[in-house]
Formats: sequence, structure tokens, C-alpha cells
Amino acid sequence: MKRALLALVLVTSACSSAIPGTAVPVPGAGNLALVDASGTGAALDAVKTAAETVFSYDSANPAAFDQAVAANVTGAAKDQLTALFDQIRKSPQPVRLVTRVREAAAVEFTGDRIRELAVLRQDSGAAQGLATVAVTATRQGGRWRLTDLAMDPAQPAPAAQPDDGSPGGVRDSALAGARAVAGALFTTDSGDPEGSYARAEAVLADPLLSDYRSRKATYVEAIRKVGTKVALGPNPMAGVLAIAGERAVVLFFTTLQVTDTTGKVTTRPFTAELDVVREGASWKATGVRPVVSP
Repeated sequence: MKRALLALVLVTSACSSAIPGTAVPVPGAGNLALVDASGTGAALDAVKTAAETVFSYDSANPAAFDQAVAANVTGAAKDQLTALFDQIRKSPQPVRLVTRVREAAAVEFTGDRIRELAVLRQDSGAAQGLATVAVTATRQGGRWRLTDLAMDPAQPAPAAQPDDGSPGGVRDSALAGARAVAGALFTTDSGDPEGSYARAEAVLADPLLSDYRSRKATYVEAIRKVGTKVALGPNPMAGVLAIAGERAVVLFFTTLQVTDTTGKVTTRPFTAELDVVREGASWKATGVRPVVSP
């Protein structure tokens, strides 16, 4: 059985199929995410409303779901939602799912198109769960409509702007720094616990650095005992939630590749918020908060 990709599937079924997205960066289009703060915010708000509507479902009123999809979804996203909700709609048990966007970060914004990384929180009344999804939407006739969806996404980042002090350059520098931080923090090898610790220590700044050093023996022993190698999956996604000067909060997602002592590889989706600060030419983490269900 495949791991369920959304809380709504976890609630109603033990089986699920992955719904891959098709979104790719727009060649030659300038990325205005956070550079155009008001435009980015308005697009995020509109997509939030649309996503909360189409990822919610009440079996007592299936027509409302169809109407929501017709009004808010177009293109590949229609087929993706149809496949995702197929099990839900066939459930013999009553289903009432309420979805809220817990947080979202714009990965790419070009004025009439946005690609974002979002964390969805779903509640069936009996269970709750989180899922991370990449959502692409376009503005058509003044209305934002979802055009592509990818659960547990792995998509390429937009072309980075030069780190020249411009808003876009600082944003992309912070994102590159956050990816480097994640690679050092979340990549471990039980065969080299001291090296794993050292790589993590090198990308930390206070207050996290002092805490990490004070617990070095505990961390090293934990890495040694777990008996696995952990690596980031391909194309980890990241978007800036907030940025002020040389500090940023980044939403980060990857599917961790975990290899056990027999060589068996399993995957585990992982989402976290990273607080990063620029120190000289590098960005370092001052805080790490895994995004987990309450």
C-alpha cells in the first residue's frame, strides 16, 4: 500500500496514489515573489481561499464540491483533484472534511501566475492531519484559479537572481542558504556521527548553536544508535515566509531518503520552518521548527 498523501485520504482509506504536478519555472519571467509584496500577498490570499474550498468535502452535499471545482480549478488540476477525491467520493461512510491553509510561501510570482508551497491542515472531526503541496495558480479574467497541484512535491527552483543587494537577490540568497542549512542539518550518517554533527554545527548560529553544542554528546550518540543514513530527496522546495534585512523565515520541504543497515531505502516527507541569518557570506540557522500535526 502506498502512503496516503493527504490527511483526507488518511482519514478514509489506508491506500492512496501519488498525484504528481507538472509545474515548471517560467523561462525568462522575472520572479516578483516578495519583491512585489502587495501583489504576492493578494495572490497568496486568493489561492488560500480557493484551496480551502476545493480541498474540503461534505458527502451530504457533493454538488457543492463540484461547483467549487468548476469555479476555482482549471487545467491539469481538475484531473488531479478528481483522482485525489475518487476514494473519498466512493466512501460508504459519511465524510466531512474541513481544510485550512496553515501557511504558504510564494516560490515564484510573475504577476498573473504564482507557484507556492503550502501546508494544508485537514480535520474530519475524528482525525486531523497535515500535508505539504505545491500549488500553481493563474489569474484569468481577474480571478485566481488553481492550474496544477503536486502532493509531497519535488520541483525545480526558479532561476536565482544575483546576490546584489536587491530584494530579489537577498530573497534568493536566503533560499540558497536555507537549502544548504537543510542539507547539513537533515543529512546524517550513523557510520560517521562526529562528521554528521560537525556538518550541522557549521551551519548554525546562536541561540541554536549554543544549544547544539551543549548537547553534543547526546546528538552524536543518537546519530550513532539510529543505524541509518539520511539524505535529502531530489529538488527540495523552499519559499520565504518573511524577510527583514539579513534575516528570513523559510518554509522548506523535502522527501527524506532513509537507508537502513540492510540497504533498504524508505522515504519520509519532511516539512520545517527555518529561521536563517546572514553571517558574512553565509546564511546560518538560528531556529528550526518541524511542521507537525498538533
